[in-house]
Amino acid sequence: MTRTIFSAALIALASIAALAQSPAPEAPKFEVATLKHAKGGGPPGDIPRNMDSSPGHFAMRNVPLRYAIEWAYNLKDYELSGPDWIKGPDERFEIVAHASGPASDDEMRVMLQALLVERLNIKLHRETRELPVYVLIPGKGPAKVKAPGADGDAGLSGGMTGVLFHKQPISRLTFMLSRRMDRPVLDKTGFKGIYDFTLDISGLNNFSGPPPAEDSATPSIFTAVQSDLGLKLEARKEPIEVLVLDWVNKVPTDN
Repeated sequence: MTRTIFSAALIALASIAALAQSPAPEAPKFEVATLKHAKGGGPPGDIPRNMDSSPGHFAMRNVPLRYAIEWAYNLKDYELSGPDWIKGPDERFEIVAHASGPASDDEMRVMLQALLVERLNIKLHRETRELPVYVLIPGKGPAKVKAPGADGDAGLSGGMTGVLFHKQPISRLTFMLSRRMDRPVLDKTGFKGIYDFTLDISGLNNFSGPPPAEDSATPSIFTAVQSDLGLKLEARKEPIEVLVLDWVNKVPTDN
């Protein structure tokens, strides 16, 4: 009986050792992929995204490399640190790839990571940095956002003096402000879901730093956020996890 138990224990230990020595499964990869310098053309859009809606297909054309990296690692602009050339406008890339079958965006993000590392010899690490930011927080009174109406498709409409956000999360506003201001804008309102709200963004036209002196003709974005939304933009420093590119080749290896 003792010998049987001892033999079973040895077999179990051998099985565990074999599993420990088994190589980790490889990350999924695109079946076919092309990554090359773009020949030029019109300016790219301002939102990193997969430009091919077919399941399992991926395309980005005439984009700065940072767009591809941000999409692959699901980053916002301020969460990526690397050489200036990845931002464009001179260095633009075209990426067209196909998975072996239908694949979700999350699956294709992993495939794009593998493609970028393989073709551009990317070396990277993550670190937390204290960065200057603006935080969007509740004001003293109730917020001037409301449940969305049933009519119309989700989107933005209007002009500089009054942009209507229809069926939008607050993060859509902070995304816009982050692109137009001198530092990231973080949503600390605690508001979940989607809303309808209107904001005068004319004060973003000449924005170049901290809250400017008030101009009766053009309210600053800080004033507009308070008066139009009942919210507040506040300057702070916050710990932000950043993906740091230690090395990336300008010229991709052959497809």
